[in-house]
Amino acid sequence: MTRLASTLFVLILGSGGLLGQAPLECLPDQGTPGVFVYDFADILSPQDEAGFNQSIRALNDTTPNSIVVITHPDFCGEEPFEFATGVGEKWGVGDAQFDNGIVLALSPKSVERRGQVFIAVGYGLEGAIPDVTANRIIDLEMIPEFKAGGAGAYARGIRNALAVLGPLASGEIQGYEPGAPLGAMNMIVVLLFFGFVFLVPLIIMAGGVRRYAGNNNVGSLVALMLLANHSANRSRGSFGNFSSGSGGFGGSGGFGGGSFGGGGAGGSW
Repeated sequence: MTRLASTLFVLILGSGGLLGQAPLECLPDQGTPGVFVYDFADILSPQDEAGFNQSIRALNDTTPNSIVVITHPDFCGEEPFEFATGVGEKWGVGDAQFDNGIVLALSPKSVERRGQVFIAVGYGLEGAIPDVTANRIIDLEMIPEFKAGGAGAYARGIRNALAVLGPLASGEIQGYEPGAPLGAMNMIVVLLFFGFVFLVPLIIMAGGVRRYAGNNNVGSLVALMLLANHSANRSRGSFGNFSSGSGGFGGSGGFGGGSFGGGGAGGSW
């Protein structure tokens, strides 16, 4: 075999390995609609996990973007890049039309191995969150918290990352430099963003409760309980018909068949 042929053979094998998707048999076959935080490493408190899930759900309900946070003790034996992009592809994080998903994968530090983190970005968000930005978020917003340690260190790092990733993905802020002061204007934008994703659903819900109470001649508390029960029953019915490739603006529960390439960055400590 000539040297050129040997080189081409090696390159073909190498490209096949790069393009092959990690099977990730240690994970469920699909994500659960409406659930965006998967703490398989058991490093988050129930309160932090619920808070992250609520903020990401609000983002998914008000924009076509989706973020999944997943922790795992050893990334199923895969490298951080393969694990994070594999989760994105296997579960179809984001929308199939926009490829606008983000996977934040974290493996905590242990006696046997270094801690590792990777932010994988879908094709459609690579312009809003280029590799250099993902790398700065990890190096300046996450790893310092992890190194500091103490109770809630992992939650603090994840919270810092989400506070940047959400507004960047939605186009609320541009040219953000993680680790540097936001400045008055950008700080106002970030506060307005989180106020929007939290307050608008609450305002809409309050209006619906008032209308339901007035139309049915019941008190506000009774109306709230009846509406909550109705919503839960409807959600259970929707879950039975769930398809991971369904797509839709918020209707896919974050798993609408999004695709991932090589976008993103990682780090260790």
